[in-house]
Amino acid sequence: MKHTVTVLMYHAVGDARGDCAGADPHYAVTSRQFEAHLALARAAGKGVRSVADLLREPALAATHVGFTFDDGHGSNGPAAERIARDGGSADFFVNPSQVGAPHYLGWADLRRMADAGMSIQSHGQDHRYLDEMSPDEVVAQVRDSKRHIEDRIGRPVTVFAPPGGRVAPNLRQAAQDAGYVSVCSSRVGLWHTADGAWDVPRLAVLQGTPDAQFDRWVRQDRWEVTRQRTRYALLTSAKRLLGNQGYERLRGRLLRSAA
Repeated sequence: MKHTVTVLMYHAVGDARGDCAGADPHYAVTSRQFEAHLALARAAGKGVRSVADLLREPALAATHVGFTFDDGHGSNGPAAERIARDGGSADFFVNPSQVGAPHYLGWADLRRMADAGMSIQSHGQDHRYLDEMSPDEVVAQVRDSKRHIEDRIGRPVTVFAPPGGRVAPNLRQAAQDAGYVSVCSSRVGLWHTADGAWDVPRLAVLQGTPDAQFDRWVRQDRWEVTRQRTRYALLTSAKRLLGNQGYERLRGRLLRSAA
């Protein structure tokens, strides 16, 4: 049976000073926000599961929301513990080159999370944008990161999330050849499982995401999703026009002016 699933993308979660150090504050939510999100999912009759779990057990897609975390920030460990207490799971996309660095999870942390039912997946060998690489470099990023994580965690890596949502033309083929079964992108929208798993769209949860908006995402409000897709299309056009570096400079100026 085919389903429509809300898949959410987090980065960092924390309240205390230093909890989210090293993370982009624009993508860091408070523990209060995170608790509210879990409660809103429950109120909508939805459990919390990883995309990897939803792929293994497709029937779960009817009653669950997908939770994913990019970058492997240290604050993801407590977030995983909170999800596990409710019997849920989430995907944690990590860069092997950053594991164990200041403010990031270590391999022992990731193994404990995997033992608790979390899905540890690939975000590339490092956090370089794939659309700035040669085809051979993309293949190496996808292949080497998978092998590295599997060697250290002892579990299969089957889902890939491109850093910064930047997708290279040969990403799907490279991922298939390496043994992945899914790519979680930064494309905005709902995941229609009938479309397959090679471009799973996600909704990015930001510091400024209101609870009411999050609730509309979980309940799959068509107008809200359309509005988010329109915003994403405009941002994508800006990235193409300005290039990655130009876009990042503009984004930084806009965020500083809004602070």
